[in-house]
Amino acid sequence: MSSPTYISWGTGSGIAKATDIALFNPVGSVVSGVITTPTTSTSGDTFLCVATLTASGNYSVTEVGLFDNQLSPVVGSLANQVNPTDTTITVSGYSGFLGAFPFNVQVSTEVMTVTSGNGTNVFNVIRGANGSSKSTNIIPTFTPVVAPSGNMYVKSSFAGIGLQAGDSIRFNISVQFS
Repeated sequence: MSSPTYISWGTGSGIAKATDIALFNPVGSVVSGVITTPTTSTSGDTFLCVATLTASGNYSVTEVGLFDNQLSPVVGSLANQVNPTDTTITVSGYSGFLGAFPFNVQVSTEVMTVTSGNGTNVFNVIRGANGSSKSTNIIPTFTPVVAPSGNMYVKSSFAGIGLQAGDSIRFNISVQFS
């Protein structure tokens, strides 16, 4: 397994949970961070990744994540709403998703395991995967469907930070082990 050295951001709505596998709506490029292990009370107990991201458009950034892979995730969107009892999802932009099953996707705050798709844009899914809660509300059409390209180690959600094209923001993600 690779070290988590890449930072990405997103504009999705929702509160980060331990069960999340991806950002809710990633935007922009995944950026390589600078890794240090600053000394706190115990040598080597802290991991720090610092990266500066520059907006290519106007965004309200609401989430950031730390990953072990610089490849951008595959992102599609729901072509139809998903009702609480549905076991299939219809995805626009499905051609970039894995053809080997099963694999997990993040749809809003719910993780779903895609069990089959047979080369179509209709995926059979197991809802509430990875310990996430199955949504009891309708998930609206156009909601991003995100398949991660690697492992996400840290995710944080926050109130929107408005950025315009060309603006930069620096994220410092620090993990302290005890």
